[in-house]
Amino acid sequence: MRFAFLVHPVAESAASFKKLDEGGVLRKLWGTDPLRLTGALHKVVQRVMAEADDAPTAEVRVVDEMENLVGPSGATAHGRLYEVPMGAMAILEDPDRALGYIHQAVQQAADWGARIVGLGSMTGIVGGRGTVVAEQSAVAVTTGNSLTAYTALQNVFETAADLNIDLSKETVAVVGIPGSIASVAATLIAPHCGRLILVGRRASGPAQRLANQLSADFITDVAEALGQATIVVSATSSGSCIEQAWLQPGTLVVDVGVPTDVRGDAAEREDVLILTGGLVHVPVTMAQASPLLWFQHGMIPSCLGETMLLALEEREENFSLGRELQPEAVQEIGSIARRHGFDFSQLYSFGSPLCDEALVRFQKTRGRMKGRSAREASENSRPTAAATPKKLADRAAKLYARYINPVLMAMNGGSGLIETFVRGEGEYLYDAAGKKYLDFVAGFGSLNFGHNHPAIAAAVNTAIREQWPGFTPTSVNPYAAALAEKLVSKAPSGLEMVFFCNSGTEAVEASIKLARAATGRTGLLSCDGAFHGKSMGSLSVTGHPGYQRPFQPLIGDCQRIPYGDFEALERTLSTRRFAAFIVEPIQAEGGIRMPPAGYLREAQAICRSTDTLLIVDEVQTGIGRTGLTFAVEHEDVHPDAMTLAKSLGGGLMPIGAMLCRRELWMKAYGTVANCTLHTSTFGGGSLATAAGLAALDVLESEGLAENATRRGEQLLEGLTRIAKQFRCVKQVRGRGLLLGVELNPLQSNVKSHWLQIDPTGMARYIAAEVGQMIDAFHVLHAMQTLMQGHAIYTQFTRSNPLVLRIEPPLTITEGQTQEFLTAFEKTCEEIDFVVSIIAEMIAKTSVGKHDAAQRAPFTSADAAQ
Repeated sequence: MRFAFLVHPVAESAASFKKLDEGGVLRKLWGTDPLRLTGALHKVVQRVMAEADDAPTAEVRVVDEMENLVGPSGATAHGRLYEVPMGAMAILEDPDRALGYIHQAVQQAADWGARIVGLGSMTGIVGGRGTVVAEQSAVAVTTGNSLTAYTALQNVFETAADLNIDLSKETVAVVGIPGSIASVAATLIAPHCGRLILVGRRASGPAQRLANQLSADFITDVAEALGQATIVVSATSSGSCIEQAWLQPGTLVVDVGVPTDVRGDAAEREDVLILTGGLVHVPVTMAQASPLLWFQHGMIPSCLGETMLLALEEREENFSLGRELQPEAVQEIGSIARRHGFDFSQLYSFGSPLCDEALVRFQKTRGRMKGRSAREASENSRPTAAATPKKLADRAAKLYARYINPVLMAMNGGSGLIETFVRGEGEYLYDAAGKKYLDFVAGFGSLNFGHNHPAIAAAVNTAIREQWPGFTPTSVNPYAAALAEKLVSKAPSGLEMVFFCNSGTEAVEASIKLARAATGRTGLLSCDGAFHGKSMGSLSVTGHPGYQRPFQPLIGDCQRIPYGDFEALERTLSTRRFAAFIVEPIQAEGGIRMPPAGYLREAQAICRSTDTLLIVDEVQTGIGRTGLTFAVEHEDVHPDAMTLAKSLGGGLMPIGAMLCRRELWMKAYGTVANCTLHTSTFGGGSLATAAGLAALDVLESEGLAENATRRGEQLLEGLTRIAKQFRCVKQVRGRGLLLGVELNPLQSNVKSHWLQIDPTGMARYIAAEVGQMIDAFHVLHAMQTLMQGHAIYTQFTRSNPLVLRIEPPLTITEGQTQEFLTAFEKTCEEIDFVVSIIAEMIAKTSVGKHDAAQRAPFTSADAAQ
């Protein structure tokens, strides 16, 4: 269905926009590099300006064509924007002349074939809010005010929900009574707010009747009303009626006035939040359908949105006319908008997307608002413990991006790679809708016992119920002592002393400090590709320059050698300047890299011969992960120090530990002067040690290390078979339930074609990681397919994104293992199929004759033709 929408020039300079983008010139230029853009724009602007000198007298004209608007449901519409040659103030000053232009535009639209015409902003104000135009029009007419009112209220409700504002405790002022938008907005918001103030120029009969009907106060002084309100919805037709200085700290304003009601072109205060109301985002299927939609990134006035929606619905009827809008019609058009994929969640302020910084500052102000109790401020600043998982999950992704890691969410938030989980049980994670996902990440080895193992949870609950002491420095904690005894009994011989901390990186810090203090040497040797943590000392022995570069200089005298290189290890340690060699039995974050057979045993011998301490980092490999309690047991290695963390807390509590030889401990800390040189306030806390004691019991009683061996063999056999079938798989490696599947990088011709999507070629220079990300396409494809298609949660290894990590809980069953293998086989089949099609298309469409080998031989008859 065809529709038309009437607009007035926002500014004189905007009148040439259509010419500037004639033939899509501007859109084509905008994707090029800045230098080309400025030069080409200059030429276009010169042409437009030259044409403007000979411009005809003012008249109604078409300024935009919205061709083939397609909604998610498949409904279609075709629209035109007609511009009347009068600015906002001119329309207000001479409404009769404006009506003449409006009737002319409506007739032109009808002649073109439009079956409904929308009166935008100022064009909908004159003539009885569209009633006069409708009486003389051959086609249906709407002002779009119903969807504008709906959008304004959604701005209020969604912002209140986002910031935990309880509207029932707020005073709401609606400015613009008895205007149609303001009146219906007041009617719909009245049941939700604590107190309602209606604001109008004078106490007219309609205004007073509405105030009585809604049990609201009516005030004619805008400044006085704003001094009492904390939520403001403003929808006047005159504009510029609100000074920002009049607003109370902590006030939320939704301004749908045209011209705008709030004076100024930018926010002048951080303690108020001023939203440009009445804007809605069209479905992504429409975002490039015209110069206007493209330039505004799909964000449009709701009055235009209402006209579109009625066209999509093929409703050729008058809508939103007159001074009284029906609440039922507002709710109806809002429901239609949501059904067609229109989005109300994107907030704007003074015409620009609202930034998270403004929201955070505003929320801080509300938390400190004068007169609020500390308890009320706390409730308004963060979710309470009583919040339901569904309620928390609804806001979680937005809050995560706002307060924790905006870059991660921007990269992955819409890709299907990140889900919001609200519950974990055994081998499964659950989202807010109750869908369960098989967990093949297990917290990067922190969940060897699955999620919330009942025996470990019971131990922690017992400690809480029996009120075990929390943190008691320089006193004896019997539960920490018991866990130390149990760890030593299971550890390789020689490891007799235990230091408790809170994480793996802290355990590594403890080990390298011990090494320097006990040996008197300063050198620390580690391996390329190693990951030992991100605190300063641990980062210094981590073998990933990308992690280290921003924090340099790190601690001194640290050196790296290739992992698994016997000769490099012996040659380097022969200098006898190193306090310790720290190494992982398997480099997990480095891509599940396995050293050559006998490497740890040989490293032990070299360290002994050079008086260098051997520190084995078992943070990820320990507690049964590789099929034995500790990975060093596979080679009967007895290190000088060993670090543990992750699953030592049973998946419930953070705890780390460093185990070492007694004589080393005594050398470093064996006097009154130095026995407390290295301590941790929270290390060995009662809840953490309760979880650790229970975790070691469960490991033994349920035979989980043995299960890791069985399920690991099942996975290794299945994955090896899959690797032989599909080109996308390069190698399978690992031990027990710490496995990695390395996928091949994207084919060179496909990668090259993908890079050409950026016409400037600048992306690869601006972001050095672009090529690496494209190479990892297969892994990202696999993760997304496993998550969305098979409900299996996986991750890649951070230091080598071509490797898919296979690291489920040790409690995984034979059936669950087979479920993963079946899903992964289907995923690899899909990847190979997709890439082969893309590669073939690229190869055969660029020249067009690559199928010659499939044809009959070329003959003289062909030549004659």
